[in-house]
Amino acid sequence: IHPDGYVLKVTNSQDSKDPDFTDAQNLMILHMAQELPVPVPVKNKNGEYKSLEDINSSRHIVRLLKYIPGKILYDIPEWTTKHFYQCGELTARIDQSLSTFDHPAYKERSSIWFLSSVPHLTKFTHAVKDPSNKSLAEDIIKQFCAEVKPKEATLPSGIIHGDLNEQNILVQKDASSSGDEYSVYSVLDFGDSQKSCYVYEIAITIMYMMTQCRCIPAYEAGGHVLAGYTRHRSLNCEEKKLLRLCVAARYAQSLVMGAYSYEQDPGNEYLLITSKTGWKILHEFWSIPEEKLYRNWSETIGSYDSKLKDYLC
Repeated sequence: IHPDGYVLKVTNSQDSKDPDFTDAQNLMILHMAQELPVPVPVKNKNGEYKSLEDINSSRHIVRLLKYIPGKILYDIPEWTTKHFYQCGELTARIDQSLSTFDHPAYKERSSIWFLSSVPHLTKFTHAVKDPSNKSLAEDIIKQFCAEVKPKEATLPSGIIHGDLNEQNILVQKDASSSGDEYSVYSVLDFGDSQKSCYVYEIAITIMYMMTQCRCIPAYEAGGHVLAGYTRHRSLNCEEKKLLRLCVAARYAQSLVMGAYSYEQDPGNEYLLITSKTGWKILHEFWSIPEEKLYRNWSETIGSYDSKLKDYLC
């Protein structure tokens, strides 16, 4: 018996139609567990990691995962630069771990939430009612299509988590702390895992660290995330050039799809979490010239490791 208990995970009926992907997730988690503290699946009485059950007249995949105690980052009232650095480290460690994993179920997998799907966002920008916000999103999408997509196939890639946001990052209370101080510990929810570019993974992490960044200007969070990330994996020249645009594209993607989803499901406030501060942050971020942004991030990276003080320059 696992001392911390278990989580019974019931997959929605739509995703349950793709059992191969559930198999891929289970194998991916077990692979990661060799190096990282992740919520591993447990075999059922039939010796399987999943079963297909009839629940309320529909079929659902059911799994049991070991529970990891802690809180999600979203529930921590004040994020610090330490958290940003640790999230960068976690991102790189995940990418490193998964660099030796693959599964056929990832070959054709796609979703509007993948960064590779940013060109398709033009079908949903009508849901953004503010003209300034809509114009900003369309500008970013256009640049992404022109500058990132043509190079996508040549960028370093592998299986990535794909959604390292504040709801999926687990923190635990510091044992050495007498107060309410937490450190990043693990990652949850692998439903958006995909075969994609590593620069997309770090861009997603940077974007979500900006959402509730109050200890420093939001755009500066990226420097601390990168400082942690580069401790385990370095970006190549092309990845560095495209990073700012990828971060902006993920922010635009989250805001546009949030607006569209809310239009389809009015009253679901969860869909508006990112938009509470998101448009303001994205406007500010996009207005900062690349040279100025990269100089700031490089100085931050250099404060952790002086040899990297010109990392993005």
